[in-house]
Amino acid sequence: MITLASSSPTRANLLKDAGIEFKQISCSFDESMVAKELKPEIYVQNVVKAKKEQFLKANGKLLNLLFADSCVACGDKILGKAKDENEALAMLNLQSDNECSVYTAMIFLGEFELINVSKITYKFAKFSEQELKSYLESGEWRGKAGAMTIENFNKKYIISQHGETSTAMGLNLKILKAFL
Repeated sequence: MITLASSSPTRANLLKDAGIEFKQISCSFDESMVAKELKPEIYVQNVVKAKKEQFLKANGKLLNLLFADSCVACGDKILGKAKDENEALAMLNLQSDNECSVYTAMIFLGEFELINVSKITYKFAKFSEQELKSYLESGEWRGKAGAMTIENFNKKYIISQHGETSTAMGLNLKILKAFL
């Protein structure tokens, strides 16, 4: 059994659907404390390391802990979680008719530590203005890196993808399962 140190329902569903036995401990972390001027793959790794350090200070030394974080990047511009609808719209407009990547970092702390950063890149078609408006009104983008939901809104606009879909959802299951 592993402990998912994350409040993400999407990560929890990924583990459940993969048949991985886990318990979930909510872990809040202010990502704005980590500098975004870094490359996306370095930024996301720094965030997950900081999450791990914060969690261990509060909860002591536990084993079989899983930490993860994701960021969306268009070019080298890192798109965090949108604070409001206008910021979400700006992020989604960057993705529309463009190529974007999702970087997911995970740390599994067991008898030894596994650190992994995975990337998936999508080419999106131009988003429909009406569907974009409906998506923003739904609020489903809240709490999502880059306001992206690859399993819902963004899915229908995928022209091509390179990488594991689970990476875009917050956890590279292929690598985690191989390690477990």
